Amino acid sequence: MVQLMPGGKVLIVSSRCRRFKDGTHDLNAEIYDSAGKLEREFLLGDGIEHVRVDRRGNIWVGYFDEGVYGNYGWGGTGDAGPVGAAGLVAFNAEGKRVWEFQPISGTDFISDVYALNVFGNEAWAYYYTDFPIVRVGEDWKVEAWTTETSGARAFAVGNGKVLLFGGYDHRRTACRSLALDDGKARIERDISLVLSDGVTLSEAAVLGRGNILHVMTDETWYQFSTDSLK
Repeated sequence: MVQLMPGGKVLIVSSRCRRFKDGTHDLNAEIYDSAGKLEREFLLGDGIEHVRVDRRGNIWVGYFDEGVYGNYGWGGTGDAGPVGAAGLVAFNAEGKRVWEFQPISGTDFISDVYALNVFGNEAWAYYYTDFPIVRVGEDWKVEAWTTETSGARAFAVGNGKVLLFGGYDHRRTACRSLALDDGKARIERDISLVLSDGVTLSEAAVLGRGNILHVMTDETWYQFSTDSLK
């Protein structure tokens, strides 16, 4: 996984890393300067599903279940415990933990971050098991909205609207418009993403950044904005 850092630097992260019996471990994050010279490497933990960098240069990491509960030698307590036990963790550019998720009233602990959207200095996440949408503000304050959806893999958010992509089984390429009301993300309607003839949505890479849902195929990059939702 590759992300741009402030100052033209580049972050490269491997999803998996191992902790060995002697207590040593892999370092699975590297930062390169704009000339391609390695500046530093550090640990972000095993079982990484998503990596995003905010405007301040903080590194937001969302983990899947093995990163939360442990595998590849991670699974004890203390230093042996999973780095991603909280499910969603923010690190600074030096690889030091600066924040980790703790559930607020009405939400559960994270078992698997299905979708992560970071823009400006805030982060939004959608996670298993109950699939709420949570916002972590610039001041680290957490807000949450319950949903009646499950299994989505990407979303865009803006102006109180959410464009949610994906789901289980027959809804794998489905898209929905949600409205963020008082503590609830209310389903407004199903949305069709219109692509060029011959383009298969199931084979596209889809991710959300800010209010834009990006859909990328072999030859074309589509953008769908929450601003288009009326």
